[in-house]
Amino acid sequence: MMRSLFAAVSGLKSHQTRMDVIGNNIANVNTVGFKKSRVTFQDMLSQTLRGASSPQSNRGGTNPMQVGLGTSLATIDVIHGEGSPQSTGKNTDLSIEGEGFFIVGEGNQYFYTRAGNFDIDKARNLYNASNGMVVKGYLADTSGVIDPEGDIVDINLASYYSSPPKATELVEYTKNLDSTADTVTGTEIAAKTVGTALDVDLSAHLPITGVEVRDSGGTLVAEGATTYTFDYNTGHVQLADVLDTDNYDITYTTPNLQLSSTVFDSKGATHSVNVMLTKAGDNTWDVATRIDGNYASDGAGTIVFDTETGRLVSSTVTNVTLTIPDAENLDIALNFDNVTEYAGESTFVLFNQDGYTAGDLNGLSVDTTGTITGSFSNGQNRKLAQLAIATFANPAGLQKVGANLFQVTNNSGEPDQGIPGVSGRGSIKPETLEMSNVDLSQEFVEMIITQRGFQANSRVITSSDSMLEELVNMTR
Repeated sequence: MMRSLFAAVSGLKSHQTRMDVIGNNIANVNTVGFKKSRVTFQDMLSQTLRGASSPQSNRGGTNPMQVGLGTSLATIDVIHGEGSPQSTGKNTDLSIEGEGFFIVGEGNQYFYTRAGNFDIDKARNLYNASNGMVVKGYLADTSGVIDPEGDIVDINLASYYSSPPKATELVEYTKNLDSTADTVTGTEIAAKTVGTALDVDLSAHLPITGVEVRDSGGTLVAEGATTYTFDYNTGHVQLADVLDTDNYDITYTTPNLQLSSTVFDSKGATHSVNVMLTKAGDNTWDVATRIDGNYASDGAGTIVFDTETGRLVSSTVTNVTLTIPDAENLDIALNFDNVTEYAGESTFVLFNQDGYTAGDLNGLSVDTTGTITGSFSNGQNRKLAQLAIATFANPAGLQKVGANLFQVTNNSGEPDQGIPGVSGRGSIKPETLEMSNVDLSQEFVEMIITQRGFQANSRVITSSDSMLEELVNMTR
C-alpha cells in the first residue's frame, strides 16, 4: 500500500518540475534569443516479487514479477531550434541564420548567446545591451584588412572613428577623344631688330602647349638661350637680342581640350591637376599638365591609338610630381587605358582618383558575414571589424547562466570559433533579432497534459488513503 503512495508522490514531484519548466518557457515567450526546454521522465527502480525462470522439459518459463516504485526526471533538455527573425531596423541588431552563437565576455571569460541586441557604448565597445558583455571578433588593420586567422578580441571601435587622409597616387581617365579634331594653332608676327631683345605677350591665349618661331623665309628657329625662350606659365616669348632683324612668325598651339581634377596630398590638402590634350597627328595626342596652376615639366608625353579599334596602343606620359614642404611629395600616375579615339564629340572625363582627405565616421553597417563597415564623411567606406561566432559539437550540453547566456560544460565540447558563413557556422542577418523559439500552442497542450498527470497522481494518493482508512477501520 505504501508503495502506491510513494510512487504517486514521485509522480507529483516530476509533474511539478515539468510544470515549472513549462512556466519558464511561457514566461520567456518574448525573450530575445531564448531557447525553450523540455522535460522527460523515466521510471524508477522496480521491486522484484519473483524472478524469471527458464522453460523446463515439460513446463514453460515464467516472467519476472515487479512492482514499479514511481517516476523520476530523465532529462531537462534545451531545444536549440532556430527562432524566427524579427526586423528592427536598427543597424546593430543582429541574428544568426543557422548554427552558432555570438561570443561575448568580460576580459578572457567567454559566454555564448543567440541574443544579438547589440549597441555601441561610451567607450565605443560593441556590447550586448541586456547584460553589458562586450562582443568578440576580429579587428581590421589600418588599411581595412581583416585577418580571419587572427586573435579574437573585444570589438572596440574607438580608434576607427576617424579616417586618415590618403595621398593620390593614380588618376584615371575615360571616354572619348574626337578622332576628327584638328590641331588648334594661332600666329603672332613680331618685328625684331638685331641688338634688341623683344618680348611677345601670348598670355591672352593661355594655356599654350607648344610654340614655334620661324623667320620671314620660313626657317624654323631652334629654341635656346641665344634664340628665344618661352614661359608656359606667363605666356611670354623672349626673342634674344642677337637674333637678326626680321619679322618672325610665332606659331602657338593650344589644347583641344583640358580637364582639371582635384587630388590630395598625404595631409589631406587639395591640389589641382589640369591635363591638357593636343591633337598632334593621326591617332596621336600630346599630353601636358599643369599642377596648382603651374606648368609641370613632367606629367607629359604622347598617347597613341589603334587605327582600327580606336583603343589606346601606347602612352609615354610620365608621372606628375610636386614637392610639398609639410607633407610627402606627390607622385601621381596618369592612366589613359580606358580612353578611346572615335569620330564624334570629345567626352573625355575623369574616371577615378584614389586619394581622399581625412574624414569622420558617419555610420556603421553590418553584412551577412558579420563584417562591420564604417562610412566616413570623406566618402570612403572601410572595414572596421568582423564578428566571430562559435559552434559546438553538442549545443544541448551548454549550461544556461542567465541573461540569455550559455557557458561551456564538459559535455558541450570546445567551441569552434571563426567567421560567420564558414565551416558550418551560420550567416548574419543584419537589423533583425531572433525571437524566442517557444511555441505557445504546444506549451499550452503540454501544460494540460501535465496538469492531468499531476491530477491523476493526486487521485492515487487519495485512493490509497481511502484504502488505508478502510484497513484501519477493520479493527473497530
